[in-house]
Amino acid sequence: MSTECVNLTTETPRGSSPGCLFVSTSLATWTTASPEQFARDFQINDTVYRRLDPEYYAWLRSRMVLAKKAATAGQLDAASFEELRLRFNAVHEWAVEHFSEECLLEAVRTIRAAEYNPPVAEDDRPHVPAPATRRSSGDHVSSEAIAMVDAIAEHAVSLGWKRERLCGTGGNVAFDPRRGLVCLLKPGDRIGEVTSQSIEIIHPPPSEARHRFYNPDVEQPWVKKIAAASQKTENP
Repeated sequence: MSTECVNLTTETPRGSSPGCLFVSTSLATWTTASPEQFARDFQINDTVYRRLDPEYYAWLRSRMVLAKKAATAGQLDAASFEELRLRFNAVHEWAVEHFSEECLLEAVRTIRAAEYNPPVAEDDRPHVPAPATRRSSGDHVSSEAIAMVDAIAEHAVSLGWKRERLCGTGGNVAFDPRRGLVCLLKPGDRIGEVTSQSIEIIHPPPSEARHRFYNPDVEQPWVKKIAAASQKTENP
């Protein structure tokens, strides 16, 4: 299959379903043996994953074409592009195995990338805080969020959570490990089920959407990493 990106030969997991690979827009991946238990889009902390299908593959490929042009123009450093390239190649190999080259080529030919709606993390969506909301000294953490976390902190710690995973407020970057649960809670949110593996966040009406804040310090049985057993580089 001819692509604008470098293809890579990798060993990919053999799932029980052709839809068991989930991919974020940054090409982070995870797989599950029970994809029917998950929605098409599924958020883990600040990252939202979408179940890979040919159309989503084609959109990701179009992003890689732009990334390659940016790298060639010096707008994207070589190391960052190489990381994206390796991630995409693993996704590419999985997609070829599960959807076939013909199906993927058809999606690439027909997609209108500018009109495609990629998955968007909840925290990236426009948000208007409630007028009565008070902010703590950290402008990204409300007093209501602190109170919600305080209410479940002792129970969560008894289940194995580290307190810093709940209450950490360091860093301004979404993926900073110093940011805890308290940084993800917005006005009107509620905390639902608390387990050793995750804490449920329930967003306010009308959506009442739910996602989970996962504990990175314990094993998550539904997560599998794509392992690249061999790497053979081809020029685009």
